[in-house]
Amino acid sequence: MKNNKILYAIIGIVALAMINVIIYISIKEYTIARWINIAGLNLSVIIFLGAGIVTSNRDEKFIEYFRLPIVLAYSSITFLLSIIFIIIGIKSIQVSLTMQIILLCIFIIAITINKMANNVSIEISRENKSSYNKIAEMTKKIEQIMNNIDDRDVYKKVEKMYDSVKNAKLTLSADSTQIDNDIIREIGKLELNIQNKQYNIIDEQLTQINNYILKRNQM
Repeated sequence: MKNNKILYAIIGIVALAMINVIIYISIKEYTIARWINIAGLNLSVIIFLGAGIVTSNRDEKFIEYFRLPIVLAYSSITFLLSIIFIIIGIKSIQVSLTMQIILLCIFIIAITINKMANNVSIEISRENKSSYNKIAEMTKKIEQIMNNIDDRDVYKKVEKMYDSVKNAKLTLSADSTQIDNDIIREIGKLELNIQNKQYNIIDEQLTQINNYILKRNQM
């Protein structure tokens, strides 16, 4: 991957050099307006190439698909308009500078909004992952408990509670740490009672766990 980035960077540098050589050969008169558009053209190419070299971390891959069209749109529009302004030899500094600044500002705003959305997406993803890990820990523990049950009626009761835990909501609007700890504590009590074959007193733990799950799903 690193070698590919280096090769991509080399291709970009060569392409950028070739574009500037063509401009240098083709243009006989250089004005301030032309230099502004040449700078804008080069910037559009650099940003386009930079988007291909700079990669995001694994958590950002989904949002990155929305980032690439933003880069492509800015680079394409700026490149084409810059080429047109260079070819027709527009002399207005105000028009050239205004066009370049407006396009760049729109690009920066769009990328910033994308980054903000990306940060929110990553945070939600991390919270969901944390919540999933907690539920996975609970269900694994209950599975171990169920393997030690030799009473069919008790097994069905625990299995029903297991389904409630397994299907617990992952995306929550509040911190579930306390209620998750309460569920784990009740599962520990349930495990102890089943190990001691005290099936007649497990209903309290089952009811309490189900109540906690219902409360957790409302968060």
